[in-house]
Amino acid sequence: MKIDLIEDDPLMGEALTERLQIEGFESRWWRSAAELLGAVATGLESAQAVISDVRLPDLDGPEMMRRLPLAWQERPWIFITGYGTVAQRDELLARGAVDFFTKPLDMDRLMLRLRNLQPTAQTTPPTARTPACPLGISSEIRKLHAMVGRLGTHWTTVLITGESGAGKEVLARCLHQETMPGSAPFVAVNATSLPESLIEAELFGYEKGAFTGAVRMHRGMFEQANGGTLFLDEIGDMPLGLQGRLLRVLQDRTVTRLGSEKPLQVQVRLIFATNRNLNEEVRAGRFREDLYYRINVVHLRVPPLHERPEDVYWLAQRFVDNWNRQHPTALRSLGVDAEQMLMTHSWPGNVRELHNSMERACLFSETTTIDSRLLRPPLDAEAAAIRPTLSEPNDTQPPSLESYLREQEKRYIQQSLARHDWQIGVTADALGISRKNLWERMKRLAIQ
Repeated sequence: MKIDLIEDDPLMGEALTERLQIEGFESRWWRSAAELLGAVATGLESAQAVISDVRLPDLDGPEMMRRLPLAWQERPWIFITGYGTVAQRDELLARGAVDFFTKPLDMDRLMLRLRNLQPTAQTTPPTARTPACPLGISSEIRKLHAMVGRLGTHWTTVLITGESGAGKEVLARCLHQETMPGSAPFVAVNATSLPESLIEAELFGYEKGAFTGAVRMHRGMFEQANGGTLFLDEIGDMPLGLQGRLLRVLQDRTVTRLGSEKPLQVQVRLIFATNRNLNEEVRAGRFREDLYYRINVVHLRVPPLHERPEDVYWLAQRFVDNWNRQHPTALRSLGVDAEQMLMTHSWPGNVRELHNSMERACLFSETTTIDSRLLRPPLDAEAAAIRPTLSEPNDTQPPSLESYLREQEKRYIQQSLARHDWQIGVTADALGISRKNLWERMKRLAIQ
């Protein structure tokens, strides 16, 4: 990734260019706005990101950005200054900057921010490799990603374990993208998302007339994934009877549709995932021992967020960047207190909880800067928040019907959100309303 650096301070400029080189970035150092503008006038193309001092000797950074061609302005800009204020930061973010750093500069945080920009840079050199595993930058995740790289194209079966919401499907998709052609299918199915009576039909397919309601032939998940990858999530919850048939598929690499006697050859790589301890499930008789040995050829464990706290800020910033790309008229950035809250919360719901918290904060923030009050509170405070909030009626002044109904609606929605781990889409479906309708009700009822 190439960086354009505009910095008039020779010590700061040297320190930044050296650190960028160490981190594997290619950089061009411009010592004034005039120097850069002159080079651009001769046809110089922009790098993939820009770091600029706000106060330059001949022109301030934001004004320089405004005078550059649109292709330059559309690059990710990061501003640094020794005289930063919250108002200045908000103004720069509103004008298109992706972040703002004050001196003395936190080099580690700046490098992390640049690495976060790499997957979304608009112009990638043909030889550059886009990081394919957006789980984090911690040593644990790097080791996991290195293991994925070592697997190469020779693997056929992988088992991924980890807590709910930790990113097992994300890792499965990374493994698929790293080792399969771009046109190869990736088919994902959750063993708990289908009724037990339908799992077999969905996995193996069926012929027309195989059972009541089978009005046409249906290709199962194995056939749909032929030539690619089939991801079977929550394998630990699969019924015992179906485990035996799955074992036969693993042994023979053939499937037979319901209502047919003709086996079909399938070339498919299988990734299994579970949040259960399969050793314990085997001992308890709930999971076949022979199937366990068959799927546990390669075992990858996704650590929970509390074991890799350095990934929290990286992931949160990534969510904010995604929000800003999708909502250019409602840009957001993390405030200092929000960053502190991110690092102190234990995140028992892992990446899923963090994602939901960031989405909610971006939606309800009334300014460009997200503060800690908008982030999801710790679980003990949250549990208290969903307790009945309606005060006991006063003998002389009972609540109006309107206020009573409002409190009951708020309580019901809060309890439903908590029951579904604050997943907006799932909660909306359970309540029988649209996602947008639920957001509107949450905003009206001040549910955060």
